[in-house]
Amino acid sequence: MVQQTLEDILRDLPAVGRRVEDRADRQVWRFEFEGKAHWLHFYPAGVSGSWLRRRIFGSPAMREFVRLQWLQKAKVHAVRAAAVLMGYNLQGRRGDAVLVQAIEPSVRLDKYQNRLELEGRTVPDRLSIVKQIIEILQTMAKSRLGHGNLQLGSFLLQDGRVYLADAEAVHGAGLLMDDLLLLALSAAPYATLAEMQRAWNMLGPGGAMPELNRRGPSAWRSEMQRLFADGDGFGRLEWSGNGGQWSGMFFKRTGLPQRWSTVSRLEISQADWEAAWPDLKTRIDADELKVLKRGRSGDVLEGTVTLAGCNVAVVVKRPGRSSLRRSLTQVFCGSRAQQAWEKAWGLAVRGIPTAWPMLLMEKRVHGYVTDSLVVMEKVDGPVLAKVDASENPGAYALLMGRCGKLLREIERSGLFLYDAKAYNWIVMADPRLGPTPVLIDADSMRRMRVRIGGLNRLLRSLREDTGTGLSPENALALARGYRPFGSQAQLEQLAGVKA
Repeated sequence: MVQQTLEDILRDLPAVGRRVEDRADRQVWRFEFEGKAHWLHFYPAGVSGSWLRRRIFGSPAMREFVRLQWLQKAKVHAVRAAAVLMGYNLQGRRGDAVLVQAIEPSVRLDKYQNRLELEGRTVPDRLSIVKQIIEILQTMAKSRLGHGNLQLGSFLLQDGRVYLADAEAVHGAGLLMDDLLLLALSAAPYATLAEMQRAWNMLGPGGAMPELNRRGPSAWRSEMQRLFADGDGFGRLEWSGNGGQWSGMFFKRTGLPQRWSTVSRLEISQADWEAAWPDLKTRIDADELKVLKRGRSGDVLEGTVTLAGCNVAVVVKRPGRSSLRRSLTQVFCGSRAQQAWEKAWGLAVRGIPTAWPMLLMEKRVHGYVTDSLVVMEKVDGPVLAKVDASENPGAYALLMGRCGKLLREIERSGLFLYDAKAYNWIVMADPRLGPTPVLIDADSMRRMRVRIGGLNRLLRSLREDTGTGLSPENALALARGYRPFGSQAQLEQLAGVKA
């Protein structure tokens, strides 16, 4: 067998290589040469920047190649560049490319953390990983290097060793505060407060960390823009039937599924919903779904749909006829179903456990929404108000601590749960992690302008709605989850109990 030369491989890359990443402005291909794995970062011309930007800043491939050399000179543990290819032609598209020596076998750090979380396991070498990330960033800072897109996915893990995955966003302005805050935002779902504070002391100015991450709004706004764009994660559905002309968006897949949601682990196709939606709509019109709630504000129904070969239990929320005030509000803010869709995804993109949004459909007449509904994944378990603390006191105290932590995470992300009553929480029985609180009603979610919090509302609801009332010990467990480093006096004040 004749060994292919590198030139032959690059000329016939689609046949001998494998595409591992596909973005509008960059593709990443993997291939093997002389028994070693390599990655090729391809930047198509006309997509990876305007003509003026390329004239001012140069080719994006050349920029990445130069920045990889910066990292190598600074002795940063990162991938190594082998060559830059100007005017490279790939599948009939002209552009530039960077040839990189692959680090294999390896895994992106966010994928590694997410996989262990799905399995309900903690990271076995987390102390070493945190230490290595800090060392990489300290080395970059000493050489006045920074990274404009610093996230957990920016790092590779190979046999316990951490490497910087690429230099696409590396800059020469030093390690900036915005770089650190973006990394903190990405690490927040996995890192403990102690780990975040340790990194802040060693890389940042030290002292108390900011309560609200200023990088959060723009990052989450960017994620939210995908909700109404037909792409890799979401699709558009159009349907004309006896019920009129309906259109909307549906969830396809996510790169980081969540343990508390079965649907987040599925890959749902357009064909799945094209088959499931007419049947679901017919059953809704025939009143065949189980009624959970029915009133002037709308209907809440329960049923099942078949998606990706699985029978999925769902909850359908169909708002009722709007008042004149609501109708005028919807002109500017969207239908009530659309608002529920956006608020639920506002929690999901922040990693807050909630009923997973699956489908938004609206019926329009002359451009105005006359009917709408949103389909959510059904969360199994009792509402928090119906959980008996006396059955398992230890598990109930753990549950209270997790509810407090969830409220804290909501507020640290810039949101406020206006109606945090115990009937808006489902307690999901996790066989490995124990009782897990999940929010099932995001309609009362607001953007937080001042630090107010829903802790008092939840405490009042638990004392009023539970059969035996909330004991002082469980109230303190709730307050401790909400403020883990608070003094005993502060916790007693938050919990509303006497010393």
